[in-house]
Amino acid sequence: MPPFLHVWQADLAAGYPAWPGAEAALSAAERQRQARLRTPALRQTYGRAHGFLRAVLGQYAGRPGRALVLAADANGKPVLPGSSLCFNLSYRPGRAVLAVASSGPVGVDVELQHPLPDAAPLIRELFAPTEQAALRATPPSGYWPLFHTIWTRKEAYAKALGMGLGMPFAAFSVLHFRPGEPVGLTAPAGASLYSFRAGPQHQGALATLTIDGPSPVYYDFLH
Repeated sequence: MPPFLHVWQADLAAGYPAWPGAEAALSAAERQRQARLRTPALRQTYGRAHGFLRAVLGQYAGRPGRALVLAADANGKPVLPGSSLCFNLSYRPGRAVLAVASSGPVGVDVELQHPLPDAAPLIRELFAPTEQAALRATPPSGYWPLFHTIWTRKEAYAKALGMGLGMPFAAFSVLHFRPGEPVGLTAPAGASLYSFRAGPQHQGALATLTIDGPSPVYYDFLH
């Protein structure tokens, strides 16, 4: 198979008849983590997202999802031992996104696109000056879409690096911007970033640590 970069999406709120079977594939450790979540809604989101992960990875590995043994690398990022597959999962209530690559680190993020009343401190601390300037210059109708585009791209890049929230987010920008000019998307040197809509209410982003790899192909997880 030639090199590939696949992005799978799942509607976690849909009443797919196969959800119980997908959730049944969770490992004992995953079930324990699920049981510790506070509310039934959180437990359902976790179970469906990780059932989705196992169902999709099983297609690539040629094994049932329940048979997969997942481990973690030195940074705590999930891996599939004995396989060259690289993958990353992100989920929020209602939506899950999974990136699967034939080789090379990959990161993905998905966020519910809505106003955040307490976003100002986050923007000051985690957004680069160029990104802050672009937000200030954006009309109200475009403010939150731009905010979530920036944040998902930064999160996806940090996850590809295996750094998570320990990343110095303000040290890099995912935008081209000069006052009076349109905002343009960019990526840190040596990386590729892609933004995409993840259903009607969510914003997604994908990151790879290469500039010459395959283009992403998007799939819906249907039952």
